[in-house]
Amino acid sequence: MTSLLYRNAGLRAVKAVFITVLAVGWTAGASVLAQTIIIPTLSVSETYDSNVFYTPKTLLGPGFKAEDFMTTVRPQINLAHAGPRVNGSFSVGANITKYVNNPSLDYTGINVAGQLDLKRWANSFSQRISALSVRGTYQFTPSLSGFGATTGGAFGTGYGSTGISSPIDTGLVTNRVSMHNMNFGVTGGYDLTRNTVLTASYSYTKLTFGNQSGGINNQLFDTDGHTTMTALTTKISPTDTVGTTATMSHYIQGGASGGGSGSFTTISGTANWAKLWTKQLSTSLGGGGIFTLPIESTVPGQSIKSTFAPTGTITMTYSSFSEGLREAGAAPGPFDNLPRVPGSLAPGGVIAPGAFTTSLSYNFSIFPSYALNAGPMKTHVVGVNANMGITSKLTGQAGMNYSHGNSSISSFDTLGATAGASYLLGPVLVNLTYNWLHFSNSFAQSAVAQSEYAFSKKMVMLSLSYAFTSQSFFRMGGMGSFASQETGESAITPAGTGAGSGSVGSGVLKKE
Repeated sequence: MTSLLYRNAGLRAVKAVFITVLAVGWTAGASVLAQTIIIPTLSVSETYDSNVFYTPKTLLGPGFKAEDFMTTVRPQINLAHAGPRVNGSFSVGANITKYVNNPSLDYTGINVAGQLDLKRWANSFSQRISALSVRGTYQFTPSLSGFGATTGGAFGTGYGSTGISSPIDTGLVTNRVSMHNMNFGVTGGYDLTRNTVLTASYSYTKLTFGNQSGGINNQLFDTDGHTTMTALTTKISPTDTVGTTATMSHYIQGGASGGGSGSFTTISGTANWAKLWTKQLSTSLGGGGIFTLPIESTVPGQSIKSTFAPTGTITMTYSSFSEGLREAGAAPGPFDNLPRVPGSLAPGGVIAPGAFTTSLSYNFSIFPSYALNAGPMKTHVVGVNANMGITSKLTGQAGMNYSHGNSSISSFDTLGATAGASYLLGPVLVNLTYNWLHFSNSFAQSAVAQSEYAFSKKMVMLSLSYAFTSQSFFRMGGMGSFASQETGESAITPAGTGAGSGSVGSGVLKKE
């Protein structure tokens, strides 16, 4: 069971984020042109899970049953604000889950996400500022998916995305454990010339682990990460964009229950090329090198020399939409830039019949290992995701993620697959999702001995979701205009997004 002290820390973090967003919204809302919409949502789901502990069943303590049925209730508030200078969106929700076979696992999780678009405010100082935004997420959960940036399903419960924003997105899986996961980021852009843009960003990630379940007590490492990025992009033709990116990351790790710690720094540089081949097909390539600074540590296996390795990212997206759908996707929606958190309900997800989008991505880089041993870990992540509008009310989804990681004393392989469908039954979204996960780990206990373990699990979830003030909340581009009271012009024209995080499989294609 999670201690009240540990849970209260999360509640204090949510309260601080909520008060900050309310203060910004109050200031920006002083103008008569400002508009705010609030959409409460409620979801109820039933889930079968073959392994709720995310661990080999042979390692479980007596009295623990790996298989279980869960009932989850998810109340959530979604808020979007449009002012003359500031746009923003915010969501806060709870995951209240009850277990049949393991009632001691009952919990209340918390999801919070917010973003502010300050570009128009910044343009009052300079019209060359092309972007300025602030974003943040917070999650309290006692379980891990293995891929934190998942897409598919109504709640980001599937596999098929390779967007990596924190160490949990790399595919590394630990056992069931209470966890606080917080992300914060700032991004800015400046037009150096008509075709050249300078972009800079800073992001902060914090993982904090608490009580473990199932009689398992693995070594876990709290992790803080700081990442700064600078990118220079130039549009050399109507269909080609090239540029370079420089990134520096610093991670600080400490043992949650003693026995070691680790900190390291990486510096990377890549050359990038984005190409729009047709209105349907686009690709993005990035390649270069990543340098890990030397690490000095008294912990065996954690003191290493400086290393150099290649790094790269490949993304290919094919989308087939009608011209009407392109027009809908050309305008930004109120929740388009809101960071997605697994377990939260995202707008959109039901796309027009005949619409189809699929994405294939690959990423190789170095991230911190937070289970069994600390320090740098090389990770390869491959993902494919597809959405298809079958009828005006029925959308199908499928996805897959594969990850391979290795550090100085351990390695792992993770494979996750998803198949699901969403059906709009009047104002209620019915979502059925099937997930399968396999994880294997090899850990060097000494120079000649190794310990290995592996497990698989499957989940089947049926959920019913309702948006109280917008019956078209779940349709792509179907939420209607967000009109200005004074001028009657559209201040926000929503173009819904697909469930999940990022733009992969979102069902939105910007008009050329």
